[in-house]
Amino acid sequence: MPQLPLLRVPRIAARVPIDGDLNKSPWTHLAPTPLAASHGRDPGNARGSVQPTALRVCHDGVRLYVAFDCADRDVWGSYRGRNERPYDEEVCEAFLAPNGDVRRYFELELSPRGAYWEGIIDSPDLARATMRTNLDWVCAGWERAVRVRGTLDVRDDLDEGWSVEWAIPFASLEAAPPRAGERWRANFFRIERPRGGPDEFSAWAPTYAEPAEFHLPQHFGVLEFA
Repeated sequence: MPQLPLLRVPRIAARVPIDGDLNKSPWTHLAPTPLAASHGRDPGNARGSVQPTALRVCHDGVRLYVAFDCADRDVWGSYRGRNERPYDEEVCEAFLAPNGDVRRYFELELSPRGAYWEGIIDSPDLARATMRTNLDWVCAGWERAVRVRGTLDVRDDLDEGWSVEWAIPFASLEAAPPRAGERWRANFFRIERPRGGPDEFSAWAPTYAEPAEFHLPQHFGVLEFA
């Protein structure tokens, strides 16, 4: 297994208004972390190429903030509500294991249309075959917004992309505010299903599974809080 990536999570002084607009502080002051192709054993092959996604993460001592900036030539989505199946279309996802035990983690998703998914995953064997999903969990106080740069669901024109912005209370993740130097395990993903295919799967910590598979928590990277 390759060395796990490490992402330092800076602390910011002011609460971020969540509206999906990333052209504001703190996002304009944070260096982006690109997601990489996650599909297939050879990340350099043609099937592994993906439309770019820039990830940014920070915190204010109360909330974890996450932003995805997705280049996308065709932005679409049909789901609208909670815990439908946004992962069957286009979506951004975060898997968070605050206590460092990747056998139990929180999963959050948001689509370009605003459909969202929230659940707790128990994966005793680190494999989908035996994992269990708790869909009764509600991420209390989760603020989320999305902005589309283009025309949502118009499939025959050229779009620019879409952005996702989240504020996730640490308390909703059953976690105390992290101390400086504290480390979590986590991963961040995007599923892109362009018109005419092929589907694209990208991740901060790629799994390189074939077929594509994100629920391999042993691949989660490391978040280190400032």
